[in-house]
Amino acid sequence: AAIADAKIVFLNGLELEHSLESILEANATGTIVEVSNGVEVLAFEQAIQESEEAHDHAAGDPHTWMDPNLVMTWVKNIEDTLSELDPENAADYAANAKNYISELTDLDAWIQTEVAKVPVENRKLVTDHENLGYFIHRYNFTLVGLVVDSLSTGASPSAQELSTLEDAIKEKGVKAIFIGATVNPNLANQVASDTGTTLITIDTASLGGEDSDTATYIQFMKKLVTAIVNGLQ
Repeated sequence: AAIADAKIVFLNGLELEHSLESILEANATGTIVEVSNGVEVLAFEQAIQESEEAHDHAAGDPHTWMDPNLVMTWVKNIEDTLSELDPENAADYAANAKNYISELTDLDAWIQTEVAKVPVENRKLVTDHENLGYFIHRYNFTLVGLVVDSLSTGASPSAQELSTLEDAIKEKGVKAIFIGATVNPNLANQVASDTGTTLITIDTASLGGEDSDTATYIQFMKKLVTAIVNGLQ
């Protein structure tokens, strides 16, 4: 009902909401806007093994919110859409967008200051899937490998892949492994134990409730960056 009644449906885009396509086609009557439109899209660094997943993410890495500078593009797309549909309030939308872009600029500067606390040789990441690409690109980190070598949180690497990953972690002196809160930690725990690294749980996908410490995007990014910086110092 919410989709059917909405005048505008904002999506991330880049096929992130692939599973919603049929629902939107059947129910959406308003304007559908992909907020990532206009972003310079990165390809995934690691090969995607499953053909179905490769199809779902053929557009490239959809996790554009991992770089606040790209979220500025989101803001502009949202402002333009609202102003077009509600021109009487266009000045308010423009002012709000300008203010929020200023906050995002400050966030980017804060992240750079925090990242500077991590020695360059420690800026190496191992994650459960490839969701930090834009963060890595913006703030000069390196992706060493994935504990789960696909976009599916259910896929498991082979023994050979696991051995190769553990060798890379040891060789490159990786300090921590970062996994999402919804991922089964057993495999990551094994890798952390085998390699003497710390396992850290992070959230890269969603905001918290209204009263949580990740109720806003800026809070969300600050908590994420703090966890990464503390884990790698």
